[in-house]
Amino acid sequence: MKSFFSMVMITVVFAAYTSAQSTANLTAGRTIVADSVDWTTIPTTTLMLFYPGQASEEWIHSTEHPGHAAVKSGIQCLHCHQGHEAFIGNRMAQGGKLEPSPLPGKKGTLPLALQMAYDPDFLYVRASWPSTEAGRYHEYLRYSEGQWKKYGNHRAHPKVRSGAQPPVYEDRFSIALFGPGPTLQRIANEGCWAMCHSDLRFMPHHPDKKTVSAHPILGKNGLRRRDVRKYLALTRTSVDATGGWRHVKPEPERMALRRQGNFVELMQWRAHRSNPVGMADDGLVDVYRQFDAGGRVFGTNWDKQTKTPKYMFDPRANQGRPALRESELKNPQSPYFLGDNNKVQYDPTHAWQEGDLLLRRYLTADVKGSAGDNNRVTGIYANGNWTVTWRRRLDTGHADDVALRPGQRYTVGFAVHDDHTSGRWHYVSFPLSLTLDSGASRLNVKAEP
Repeated sequence: MKSFFSMVMITVVFAAYTSAQSTANLTAGRTIVADSVDWTTIPTTTLMLFYPGQASEEWIHSTEHPGHAAVKSGIQCLHCHQGHEAFIGNRMAQGGKLEPSPLPGKKGTLPLALQMAYDPDFLYVRASWPSTEAGRYHEYLRYSEGQWKKYGNHRAHPKVRSGAQPPVYEDRFSIALFGPGPTLQRIANEGCWAMCHSDLRFMPHHPDKKTVSAHPILGKNGLRRRDVRKYLALTRTSVDATGGWRHVKPEPERMALRRQGNFVELMQWRAHRSNPVGMADDGLVDVYRQFDAGGRVFGTNWDKQTKTPKYMFDPRANQGRPALRESELKNPQSPYFLGDNNKVQYDPTHAWQEGDLLLRRYLTADVKGSAGDNNRVTGIYANGNWTVTWRRRLDTGHADDVALRPGQRYTVGFAVHDDHTSGRWHYVSFPLSLTLDSGASRLNVKAEP
């Protein structure tokens, strides 16, 4: 009998697949807790995340994918790809048709140690993965020749690839939770690929910014977007091999689909843009990847009118200085975020020096409504590992979130951005099935007939 996933601290036996309709099942063990969990009592399961390259929903449905017929018939990815994570990820990382621009030195896989528990009110998640550095730094603004300019980016950015700017991008841990909508459930077996299309940014058929800005729904007169990010095909009137970004259904149809639960809740812990204030952002994917109502944990530190930052460091919190020096970039002894307690209004009369640095993002914990649901999330980097502990209400009471109830099954996927990456250069899991099993006392990952 083959084990379903490689394990650390093996505590449970994993059953092999027994039918074409088998699914991976995550069972969150019931633990009566108030605000904390004794994680030493919760078994650890290691999921092998892998690098997916440019494989999109269109690709997995195409004849280029040997399992396209199985996908279309609703069979889970793991029925065919059990234990194939390393083969797929390593092949993608080396470059090829599905990865035309590989990142030097990128690994094909990343192990994610996962624990889960719940009580009558909350779901608790603890995730840990190895990382060569604490990727808690993000984009900066650099003062140069009398102007503030964006400085630092993700590793795949042309300026970083060329060596003109340093790689500076935060690590992330994401949870995608599929809603119960009947239309969505027909494609839930695709997991994260249901949101990934050939016309997203960094994908082969992405439209240019001018074209997206002119779109009546996604562009400057609608959602005010300039690129295409995650969406569900069920919000489009048609999709072909190149995607379907422009063919958006009318709003009444989209809202009806959302009310039925045909959306994916996407929650992201960010080492820079949320961790310092103990939160994770809360969003959803249907017509586009959007944040929930009530604001955001982070904002952009830029005044479009004056073309200067909005905020600078409070000198009282930064050794008497309103900015960092370039030599302090990634210095663990220097401030690495701009928040409510260490920022003040930007002073244009200050004698700014060549190479001064400010953070391009600022943070706040004052987030209202549905956007503030993930307000007990903590990430700690130690001994070469990130460990993120997450508390979320089973039912947040908000219509743009997925309510978790014992006895029901939900599709879930996990992802990690590591080593200064963004967009599609992440590590992902195959789709898994999550249940809250009141009769269990531990986390399981198993195959079910």
